Amino acid sequence: MSFEYWYMFPVAVTIAVLANSSGFSGGVLFQPIFNLVLNLPIQTSVATGIATETVGMTSGAIRYIYYNMVELSLGFTMLMLAIPGVVLGNHALIVINGDLLKLILGFIIIFVASMQFVNALRKSFGKRDHVPVEDIYPLMWVPPIGGFFSASTGTGVCELSQPLLEKGLNLKTKRANATAILVEASADWVITILNLQAGMIMWKLWIFTGAGVIIGGQIGPYISRFLPERFIKIIFSLAVVIIGSFYLYKGFIWLTNL
Repeated sequence: MSFEYWYMFPVAVTIAVLANSSGFSGGVLFQPIFNLVLNLPIQTSVATGIATETVGMTSGAIRYIYYNMVELSLGFTMLMLAIPGVVLGNHALIVINGDLLKLILGFIIIFVASMQFVNALRKSFGKRDHVPVEDIYPLMWVPPIGGFFSASTGTGVCELSQPLLEKGLNLKTKRANATAILVEASADWVITILNLQAGMIMWKLWIFTGAGVIIGGQIGPYISRFLPERFIKIIFSLAVVIIGSFYLYKGFIWLTNL
């Protein structure tokens, strides 16, 4: 066993705490580190980031289920809707330029994050404790888009599912976060299985990041129970804006080099 990347363990714990307490995809914070700091190829960065996120978000989802904060029926329905997008997105990761996909997604999630930030400033939060599954029918087109971008860029399911649940279906912020994390974790298992077949995961790195996010995934949900909804929403919005800005930067660099 190589200890070359041992220092990523505490980094992974920190990222998982932030992601699982606020409801965004932790894997997207690993990608810039893997790609820009560790100089890994973009496909390897995405695949290893998603594999890391898979176990971290699963850890967080299990804790949220234990706290009875997840809309299980609604989450399962959203997962089923996301899977076709996941399959297409995994293929897109191989055949379409990743920076082009990031450019498109960057615009989408910055727009979503901006709306979330404005809602936080206005103290506009979801108010429902439970949402019937049939309420999602008019918005069935959103989960496949999230699945597509999660598989192709490493971001999408959480960043689109959380606003869908809270703003679109008026579910309370913390329950929306918990349910979005469950959907993300479940979709990530499908993505990771597909990436396993492609052989793009760097295991000597994952062994440390994976261990870190499992621990952080337990801490994040515990902390979130004591945080104000407004604070959680602001953290989510700022994190997603940073993610989107990074994607726009990568996309514009790609455009200028055409």
